[in-house]
Order: sequence, then C-alpha cells, then structure tokens
Amino acid sequence: MHLLANTTSPYVRLARMALIEKGVEVEPTIVDPWADDPRLRAANAATRVPTLVLDDGTPMTESLLIVQWLEATRPGTPSLLGSDPAGVLSRTGIALGVIDAAVHTIIIRKVTAPALFDETPVGLRRRRSMLEGMQRLEAMAAEGRLRTDDAPTLDALAAIDALDYLDFRFTDAPWLPAMPALRDLGAALAQRPSVQRTRPH
Repeated sequence: MHLLANTTSPYVRLARMALIEKGVEVEPTIVDPWADDPRLRAANAATRVPTLVLDDGTPMTESLLIVQWLEATRPGTPSLLGSDPAGVLSRTGIALGVIDAAVHTIIIRKVTAPALFDETPVGLRRRRSMLEGMQRLEAMAAEGRLRTDDAPTLDALAAIDALDYLDFRFTDAPWLPAMPALRDLGAALAQRPSVQRTRPH
C-alpha cells in the first residue's frame, strides 16, 4: 500500500490523519500533481492527491472516500464518526467548505494576480465561505461539540486541518476571525501523531 501525496494539500492531510488514527502506517510518496507525475496519472485520471493505492493495486481517491474505506474495513478501531455520525459529518462538511474555498482561491491565484481575483464576486464569495465557516466551527468548538476525548472524530480533525491550512496560506489575513476555541482544540491535539506528523509545509 502506498499513498501518493504532497506536503501542502489539506485533502492529503485529512486522509493521512484518518489513516494514522485508524492505525494504518503508510509513508507518503511525494508527487507533484501540477507536473502530471506519471505515477499519479496512472493511478488517478484526475491527477489529484491524495490517491491511496492498495496492495492489490486498487486506487482509492478523494479524502472522504478513503475515510469511508477505512471505516468499512477497520470497524474494530476507534470510529472516526463517533457516536453521532450525522453530527460529525455535518460539522466535517463545514470544515470542508472552508478548505474548498481556500484551495480554490489558491489555485486561481496561480494563474492570475491575487488583486485581480480576490475582489471579484467569486473571490469575495469564497472569502465569505472561509470566514463564516470558521465562525461556525469556532462556535461549535466553544460549545464543546468538537471533542478531543479518547480519539478525535473526523469533524475535529477537519476543523484543525482547515485552521492550519488558513494559517499556512492566509497568514495574518485581516478578514479572518478570532478563533480562540479552535486554537485551544488545536493545542489539545497538537501532540497526537496524526496532527503532528501531517502539518503543511
């Protein structure tokens, strides 16, 4: 089994955190999805990371599908969905909305000047998605709905993923909200191998 990955993608990080939490040790094979790496292209026609190639050669693509495979094949390990699957998946969706908006903003910035895109209606809508999504996650963290007891569930991992990715890509952005509860959550999980070993760089 090997994982085709890069070091910055929040989708890769979510899959890696899930793998580690489920006790699956797989060292990532670093590829450049922008360079049409032949290993990635052979496994995934969309040339996207993460792509997990199983021992029999079956490729598993998309972070949430990898999580679903983990839950289906390793039911005896701590569940990433906990005792409230609907709530966990709902909160995870908010974090993924933030991640999608952030990643798409970075991708567009690769082909146009940030000043030309960020103030367009689409750019402003993506910024709003990041802002409002993080505000909702912050409120949920403050209410104790993102739990760190025992093993973290997918929603807590995705919230930390979103927070760290925004810190990585939008350092000191004036429009980002204060997020003390989420930062406390991050600090509480900081020493877990799944979080520590997967930080973007």
